[in-house]
Amino acid sequence: MFGNASDHSIGFLLVQERKNVALKMTNREVDGASVVALDGRIVLGEESQALRVELKNLVAEGKKKIVLNMDNIKYIDSAGLGILVAAHVCAKAEGASLKLSNLGSKFREVLQITKLFTVFDVYNTEAAAIASFLRLTDEAAAEKPSVTLPGTFERIIQSPDPNTPEKTEISVQGADELYQEIRIENTLTDEHGDEVRLKKGALVEVTVEAAVGATESKLAST
Repeated sequence: MFGNASDHSIGFLLVQERKNVALKMTNREVDGASVVALDGRIVLGEESQALRVELKNLVAEGKKKIVLNMDNIKYIDSAGLGILVAAHVCAKAEGASLKLSNLGSKFREVLQITKLFTVFDVYNTEAAAIASFLRLTDEAAAEKPSVTLPGTFERIIQSPDPNTPEKTEISVQGADELYQEIRIENTLTDEHGDEVRLKKGALVEVTVEAAVGATESKLAST
């Protein structure tokens, strides 16, 4: 869970600022990532608690890709750093990822002094942080070994139970002759989100995909 700030904090001045500048947060979606642009101070009190609530809500909403743009942060204290650490830990526990961007040299120095630089994923620009999510998605997809075989829709199999959906029998080319037919529910979803079904004789593709850990080298089994 996101932690609460303690009653005592140490502050780090990042740029010259007017006193009592409130923390402003602007949230937007960019390429599937939730980007929160921060402006002001992250300090003990309302500012750090507002950030805690904002990040907690994003994770609760199922947001898995979160970027904090720190470009306009003028001041942060130890309570603010604690909120960032707690947010990082909570996001990771929920399968989400929190990245920081546009820190500036003084903010980076603060993270190095507090030995938190290695805790966070830090990027020079917002665009670079967002692009890192896209690379992770591509890499995860590429990691899964798969094979795709052509198939043909042979026939519909109706169930005597009206509550049981019809099945479609598909002949898979390249499979063993005795086991080349598979049966699946004849329900697909089109680009509009509507349910459709296959026509007899339709040409299809059957893809078998597995996680890397579920496979082994063919050389190792010989």
